[in-house]
Amino acid sequence: MDIQAARSGDLQAVLGLMQGQFQEHEIDVPAEQLRSAVAAMLENPELGFFLMARQNGQVVGLACVSFCWTLEYGGKSAWLDELYILPPYRGAGLGGALLQAALSRARELGCAAVDLEVDIEHRRAENLYRRAGFEPLPRVRWFKLLA
Repeated sequence: MDIQAARSGDLQAVLGLMQGQFQEHEIDVPAEQLRSAVAAMLENPELGFFLMARQNGQVVGLACVSFCWTLEYGGKSAWLDELYILPPYRGAGLGGALLQAALSRARELGCAAVDLEVDIEHRRAENLYRRAGFEPLPRVRWFKLLA
């Protein structure tokens, strides 16, 4: 497996994987909104980065990491927005390898911590993150759309 940073020319591949992830988890994001957000991150490394996993030349997985500034961690931190492996390639260690590559890249780029969220019923993902040293926080995440 080969893991590389996605570039602007990878827009369609990134979109395809993100759409697969969102369909699988029943997350409704309008296509143009997703395209715009992905393109912005690919063009502006200050926003974050995408890593793409390829096996035999085929893109089979993706990590999306966004940056934020937080007082809790004393500065720049990362949000693991998405980690997705195509279903036929799961269970072979690709998710763990992609996660470790994302953590290494975030550390290299000066991030003090990485936060993420896991769907309440996604035990397989919880196990992956626990094995990588993540711990659950005793909090509930809330949100409010502003647009």
